[in-house]
Amino acid sequence: MRLWVYKFDGNINKMGKENINENNQLFPNLSFYNRAIRYPYFAPNYSFSFYKGQFVKEICFDLNKRIPILSVGSNRSPYQLKRKFSLNQDICVTPATLYDSDIVYAASLSAYGSIPATQWPCEGAKVELNVLWLNEIQLNIMHLSEALGVAYNFVKLKLGTVKIREFEWQKEIYGYVSIPGAFFFNENKPKRLLALNALNSNLKGIYESEALIYLKNYLDVKDKNLSQWLGDVIHDKNYRLGIHKILKTKAIKPQNPNWEILEANLKGELII
Repeated sequence: MRLWVYKFDGNINKMGKENINENNQLFPNLSFYNRAIRYPYFAPNYSFSFYKGQFVKEICFDLNKRIPILSVGSNRSPYQLKRKFSLNQDICVTPATLYDSDIVYAASLSAYGSIPATQWPCEGAKVELNVLWLNEIQLNIMHLSEALGVAYNFVKLKLGTVKIREFEWQKEIYGYVSIPGAFFFNENKPKRLLALNALNSNLKGIYESEALIYLKNYLDVKDKNLSQWLGDVIHDKNYRLGIHKILKTKAIKPQNPNWEILEANLKGELII
């Protein structure tokens, strides 16, 4: 198998400006504020792997021995996957299309201050996403990072609603769906993540920063700007969990979901 590998070692003459720019796009150095508002981050439109400590533009593993997980938000991104797993965890990502659903803002807040994503039934829509292929140990890490049982349910997606771009896959594909449901917004309707490419959706889209400003205004926070308020959200867990409770009471539940909730065993402490 041909492997395309690079690793930035600080030698600009050796690496070249093009690869440095790509490395900065894949693995940006974000402040806490930009990490919150730039969700769901850049994701390549090609297959890639973390392989022996390197970022590789290839499928490097036997995917039949892996568990496929649909990535609907930041799990699409090398930046976030590096934070969750490190480059030393051998993982693989392949482009995929999700059918008859869109990706909307969930009625929750992440530990890093973003309003995260969740799948939402939307007949006729299709969204360009990717699938993350994990082993059992890595799946447990993902469960913990998704705050399984608190923020998200682990689900089995309806067969045929996800298609891998580069090859046929007839087996099950799994994912994570918000437990409380979707964020409500003005019209009491979900809004899609405008950062993601979608066709034939009947939902309006906004960017993460707009969603956060809406939430801040809804909570009637007037004495702090967005950056200051996000600092409180990130650094004060009790405050953040209090907002979770408010969001849960107003969340919108999907009708006729394209998934089945599964039970999952966990080892470790949830990240909430």
